Amino acid sequence: MAWVIVANKPLYPVTIWWFVGGGFEPSLATLIAAPLYAAVPFLARRAPLMARVATPAVGLADTLLATKVFGPGSGTELFLFACGLLAALSFRPHEVWWSRGLIGLIFVAFVAMRLGGGAALYALPPDQLGRLLGLNIFSSASLFAFIGLRFAGADRE
Repeated sequence: MAWVIVANKPLYPVTIWWFVGGGFEPSLATLIAAPLYAAVPFLARRAPLMARVATPAVGLADTLLATKVFGPGSGTELFLFACGLLAALSFRPHEVWWSRGLIGLIFVAFVAMRLGGGAALYALPPDQLGRLLGLNIFSSASLFAFIGLRFAGADRE
């Protein structure tokens, strides 16, 4: 999963530039998470549990940053569903408390952003914000589907 995200990370700012028409420069802030995602496969070799924790945790931080940059009207918070799905599906049965803890953390972060996230650091005009919302709806749904397909029928023993 981490490699898929790393491979797509550089495309996000370009896609914003292409489809939205504004917000390219602030979207570069989301590239901060790319090295963290890239570290996950290497972490998995030495500490598989920590790699399973790191993927949704990095996703959470990445999503919170993007939401702060563009604001809640941008739809970036929708990526939290993919983070939650990863937290629900990537752990083994005896690691259930890691899963539950991450799901709880993701939900609390979502509520905190909705209640007190403040204004966007980069406010897009309404037409561009609408296009960014559409892009993020499609992108987050695609990631959600990819995660679901990846883990469908997986033996988590």
